[in-house]
Amino acid sequence: MATALGIWPILLTNNNLFKTIYKIVGSFLYYYHLTYVFRCYYKLVLLFVAKPLDYVEILQNLCITLIYSVCRFRLRSFNTKEIKALFQQVIDTETKFLECPDKEIEKIYLLGVKINKIYHILFFVNGWIVTILYFIQPLLVDLPTVVINNETVVLKQLPLSTWWPFDTQQHFWLAYSWSIFDGTLGTALVISSDMLTFSLVVFAVSQLDILSYRLSQFKNDKDFIELIRQYQEIIDYIEAFNKAMKYVMLFEFLQCSFQWAIIILQLLVMQINVTNVIFVGEFFVTMVIRIAIYYFNGNEIIFKSRKLSWDLWNTNWYEKPPQVKQKLIIFMIRAQRPLRFMIGPFGMMSLETFVSVFEFRWF
Repeated sequence: MATALGIWPILLTNNNLFKTIYKIVGSFLYYYHLTYVFRCYYKLVLLFVAKPLDYVEILQNLCITLIYSVCRFRLRSFNTKEIKALFQQVIDTETKFLECPDKEIEKIYLLGVKINKIYHILFFVNGWIVTILYFIQPLLVDLPTVVINNETVVLKQLPLSTWWPFDTQQHFWLAYSWSIFDGTLGTALVISSDMLTFSLVVFAVSQLDILSYRLSQFKNDKDFIELIRQYQEIIDYIEAFNKAMKYVMLFEFLQCSFQWAIIILQLLVMQINVTNVIFVGEFFVTMVIRIAIYYFNGNEIIFKSRKLSWDLWNTNWYEKPPQVKQKLIIFMIRAQRPLRFMIGPFGMMSLETFVSVFEFRWF
């Protein structure tokens, strides 16, 4: 899916014609979605200046517009040299691990791959369920009515709140079909970009698991120098991720906190019925799954990077020669400073941050 949308270019063949077509299609989808986000913001402005205020549609607009806005930042970060290098590093490292003669390393890595696939399936399924609910909700709810020239007119609703260059009541099915296309494209971009980011985060966790195992197995000074090199690669990997993504993750955190407040407000202002409760409930579940994957694995990075010093302590370090012991001490001192995925310049992804998203700081 990511390849079809033009955000996973590493898998391109050497066919120049295919590359050109792929680039054109990817650019069209990228900039079309950008214009769609601008239409959403323009509609939001119109809603705020309208009298009376339609609180339900304002909240519905914000729910989607904020998600798409963060997605735009994430897609932009994928074009940075840091993220492109990380994707290539994942591919190269995977090849090395799968060809490693130590089958335990392959087993640890494949376990990380399996966990990552579970994350992908869980988020993919729930993400598309939310989208389908968005598409069918206007057909299931009671539609509002207005009186025009002594005639009661039913106001048809669209799945997504955005600006249209024509009268959507007169051309409802055209607008409805167009909304489905916009929503499908937007969901595909959000899900694909999130799943790629999940992979980058989970890869770092599996790298620490492999390093932890290798620390318990090293025999001599040459082996330990190789482990120091691997540890430095993990540090560089996380620093590169933070350089490209820390402000994206900051917008993600702010968006999720605000989204939680919007969900509460929606329950207060919208009509309570089975359809709306299922819709809001599934939206909330998907939001929780998404941020839980980020912050749980961020917490794993902190915990497992700290644990490296204990992994060394539990070896027979006291039997090593003096030059190896000196390197061990330096390694253990560095491991006391945990690695972490940053949220902006100050925060970090952890379970504590995950809990803070749901605190009622907006009220």
